[in-house]
Amino acid sequence: MPAPLSVMSIVQLSNDQIAAPVDDEFVILSIERGSYYGLDDVGSEIWRRLATPVRVGALCDELTAQYDADRATIERDVLALLEKLISERLVLMTE
Repeated sequence: MPAPLSVMSIVQLSNDQIAAPVDDEFVILSIERGSYYGLDDVGSEIWRRLATPVRVGALCDELTAQYDADRATIERDVLALLEKLISERLVLMTE
């Protein structure tokens, strides 16, 4: 059984998706499932940062420096989004 997602996990985009920017947001197509997904502006910023493998904690650090929100809120929201993207096989947890 894989380890649960945490701030120590390393994540990256899956190869089984196609994504395109639309204005300041991303629209994603799951090749495997044939489903479309949309990300808001913050979700799209996270998506951009997943182009190369990144530790979740480092991602949260970067977002905390960029946005006016406390670290705990950012961490909770990032983990929730990543769990959803992983469950849809749009993002991979590599460690």
